[in-house]
Amino acid sequence: MIVFEFLVVFIATVVGTGWLIRYASVLQLVDEPNQRSVHRGVIPKGAGVVFSLTALLGLVLFESSCCLQHFPLLGSLLLILAVGVLDDRNGIAPRFKFFVIALATLILWEGGVFIDNVGRYFGMEIHFGFLEIPFTFFALAGFTNAMNLIDGLDGLAGSLGVLMLSTFLLLGWRYHDPVLFQFSLVFLAALLAFLLFNWYPATIFMGDSGSLTLGFLISILSIRALEYLPSVSVLYLGAVPILDTLIAILRRKVRGRSVTAPDRCHLHHLLLNCNKANVPKTVFIIVLLQIPFTAIGLLLPRGIDQTLPLLLFFATVWAGYRWVERMIRMQRIECYPTEEKPV
Repeated sequence: MIVFEFLVVFIATVVGTGWLIRYASVLQLVDEPNQRSVHRGVIPKGAGVVFSLTALLGLVLFESSCCLQHFPLLGSLLLILAVGVLDDRNGIAPRFKFFVIALATLILWEGGVFIDNVGRYFGMEIHFGFLEIPFTFFALAGFTNAMNLIDGLDGLAGSLGVLMLSTFLLLGWRYHDPVLFQFSLVFLAALLAFLLFNWYPATIFMGDSGSLTLGFLISILSIRALEYLPSVSVLYLGAVPILDTLIAILRRKVRGRSVTAPDRCHLHHLLLNCNKANVPKTVFIIVLLQIPFTAIGLLLPRGIDQTLPLLLFFATVWAGYRWVERMIRMQRIECYPTEEKPV
């Protein structure tokens, strides 16, 4: 049954994505290159609406009882998907995206999905109490935006998503958790089908409908995984997008720029330059970089004092920032295009 479910979602995504590529211009779902783009020429986008809907429909079709029990998860994902589609077609202000994520956070909170504590640090348990909603929003919005920012090369966000969803699938199987297992399974099938079209040279992009929905889903599954892993583990399971975002924020603040200022100095831009514009090799290196972080996240025992792994993670942020600054100087990159909207 599991194999059949996987194949149905996979095939439906292949068919749906092929249809979207054909009619993307009619639907006004095309990506025009800008100064930060790696691609040249107009490319269809918005494949996220296809792989998200086929995955969610697969859940409804094959796991209706799980869907009914966890309807707030479906509702929040559909809300994020809707705002992603709007952004793909018309472009929307970042504030509106955060407003919708806040609304989705409230839906999840009502359904019992939130972060009320983050474990023990320096010998003390950290509980949030009435701050559980804003902290949950901060975590959801932060990682959702991180996946949006890392979506800069053909196959990159999709490949990282496959690795992360495979990790949650493993956790769901190991701990007999239907949410982790079923949500990871259908989205993994849909994402693998999407990668057939998104691998270099891509014939379609996932767009914000894909990166926002994928990031939000992984955030939800990370909160669910806190039942089995220490909270610091989720930083390691999503390390590459999180590190890329934190390094970008630190770099922009040091240079006196807005933290929302778009630039060409993300991790994937710099590694692509190091690899002579070889996109598949760069994606492969970044995915390989994520693997040891994933292993650390899975191996950290629950109930430990998490001070040391947290400090090591932030030391990695600082080391990454220093490396990025060095690469910018060596490659003599102009990081900040001036005519683009904030992201």
